[in-house]
Amino acid sequence: MEYTPQSSGFFKRWIDAMLIGELSKKTGLSKDTIRFYEKIGLITASERQAGTRAYKEFSAEMVERLLMIHQGKGLGFTLGEMKHLLDEWGEKTIPKQEQVQIIERKLQEISEKMRNLENIKTYLSSKLRRLQQEVS
Repeated sequence: MEYTPQSSGFFKRWIDAMLIGELSKKTGLSKDTIRFYEKIGLITASERQAGTRAYKEFSAEMVERLLMIHQGKGLGFTLGEMKHLLDEWGEKTIPKQEQVQIIERKLQEISEKMRNLENIKTYLSSKLRRLQQEVS
């Protein structure tokens, strides 16, 4: 049997794999952010040698994972929490009761942040009114 890239699955892996620039474009995240996330273990990459250079290749699954991380950060999750959730929730090893507790804790944190923001808003509104009166 003759070897061809298609016969070994190499061709499919090559199509699915992308370099950091393409991953950056697909996710809207900077290359530095992607490198950092890989360094701390949030995402994985495989290395490919091309002459004397080594390139990192990222699978198509990393696009979805990065988008989930970005969305989670926007919802107030820390990178540590995201790693825990993605690793364990993705492998379905977090019991349902612990999932409930995680979500309840996050909702409490969000409520507290909302109260703090409301206090800041009240303070700034009051300060603005006083300044406007002084200017008038």
